[in-house]
Amino acid sequence: RPTHVKQTAMSVALALLLLGVFLTPALPAQTLAERFDQYCRAANEINNFHGAVLVAKDGEVVFANGYGWASAQLGVENTAQHKFLIGSITKSFTAAAILRLAEAGKLTLEDKLSKYFDDFPAEVADKVTIHHLLTHTSGVHSYTEITDLMLRRTIAMTPEEIVDRFKNMPLDFEPGAEWKYSNSGYFLLGLIIEKASGMSYDEYLEEHILGPAGMEQTGLAVTEEIVDGMVQGYAVHEDELANAVVIHMSLPFAAGALYSTVADLYRWDRALYGEEILTEASKEKMFTPYKNDYGYGWAITKLYDRSLVTHSGGIDGFNSMMHRFVDDDVCVVVLSNATAGQASTVAASLAAILFDEPYDVPVKKEPIAADPSDWDDFTGVYRIDSNEYRVVTMEDDRLYSKRGSGPQFEIFPEADNKFFFEHDNAVTLTFVRDDAGEVVAHVIHQQGQDHRAEKLPEDEAAQVMAEMFPPEAEVDPAVYADYVGQYQIAPGFILTVRTRDDRIFTQATGQQEVEIFPSAPDEYFLKVVDAQITFVRGDDGEVESLILHQAGREMPAPKIE
Repeated sequence: RPTHVKQTAMSVALALLLLGVFLTPALPAQTLAERFDQYCRAANEINNFHGAVLVAKDGEVVFANGYGWASAQLGVENTAQHKFLIGSITKSFTAAAILRLAEAGKLTLEDKLSKYFDDFPAEVADKVTIHHLLTHTSGVHSYTEITDLMLRRTIAMTPEEIVDRFKNMPLDFEPGAEWKYSNSGYFLLGLIIEKASGMSYDEYLEEHILGPAGMEQTGLAVTEEIVDGMVQGYAVHEDELANAVVIHMSLPFAAGALYSTVADLYRWDRALYGEEILTEASKEKMFTPYKNDYGYGWAITKLYDRSLVTHSGGIDGFNSMMHRFVDDDVCVVVLSNATAGQASTVAASLAAILFDEPYDVPVKKEPIAADPSDWDDFTGVYRIDSNEYRVVTMEDDRLYSKRGSGPQFEIFPEADNKFFFEHDNAVTLTFVRDDAGEVVAHVIHQQGQDHRAEKLPEDEAAQVMAEMFPPEAEVDPAVYADYVGQYQIAPGFILTVRTRDDRIFTQATGQQEVEIFPSAPDEYFLKVVDAQITFVRGDDGEVESLILHQAGREMPAPKIE
């Protein structure tokens, strides 16, 4: 009975064989369904995509299927009928419920928080409107950025407990002035739905949204309840499946707690073309891009030069993507029950197949033999746009790429100036030299597209590096022994510190081990995420606790072992 998934030589060979067929001149003879299926099978074999997909055109489903494990423990494979947590696609339903209540005269979009909550600070409650919450322009700090709260995400919490954690925090900006994704906003919208309707959030959705749309396989996930046909959520470590942390669904609530099937989400797509759920006036509000191309519960943008209404979702063990190409009457739904499922990549690629656009076929590559001493001039900072950079660094003869505040990935050589990424071998970085042989830019190839980023001069690069990576301090590795142990950040959530080969690592409960680096005596930083750790010594000089600094918060953790 399988308990994990590991890429074997046979599975990779099969995937590569399929890819070879995919790229032959016989391609035009293949049906769309065959092309969709070949892509998804390769994504499963090579990129550990586990999930279900659906593609529809002109009111007809042209492809729907499942891939990988619904339950690896029981040997049950995914089908298009299985149910998945959809994460933040939930926001589209929350927004629709608000608009229905507005149509019924139960609320207005200009209502302020003070109408529904009497315990918010006045400087927040009297400024923030429902419109601000819907469009992520409220400035209300997102509770999913409060690290110690998220570390308790497996534990049941009341709405009051969650709201209490962020209601007194200062606004990130003046309401309406900027855009910043805020799960707090949609959590509050769920509570407003309950207050305005006199019904629970899930009861209102069932009666006014899901029922009229014919969505019988969709509902609010409740951790303690068994849902027939619900798949297991997985994390992926070194190409093997592991059980993901089981988040308590009281935490995501109206911001991300729904489950559904690919077919039911297609029913949602169809319902949004008619007026049974929302009037044309309400839909115009929903699909108007405000700041950052975001409407009410949807992003309004373009892909392949086609109008696109879309939303993604991500929650422990699951990721999802729903694309609605409204002018083409095309819908693509991808639901994945593995954190490496890359639902956004799969959805974009399925759309590319349908529209005959370029895309990247999943591949498994092996690095070529190379001399790391030739890579020194690849390191540096590359400007992606006015506010974002990619930093390429080298440690222990290994090359790494880090974009903005995102995770750091190792990259591997496939040619002299070309490297592929560890998490997706089809994504490549090619370093560009000028006539004098100097590296002046890189070109990233991703999802069939090429994007160039210029390399910054050393003085500008130093500024960016100082912001992204504190300078490493020289310490005697012998001091690492002082820090070894377990530190309790919250009940059930432990930060373990260990050493190996004169290096020091930390691992949070349910997460991967990461290396930490000294920036000062007893102070360390992480490179894979923006976080720092301070070890605290007692009067006797022994380390007795640590403080985790992340997302503007300080979380003390006593040493318990």
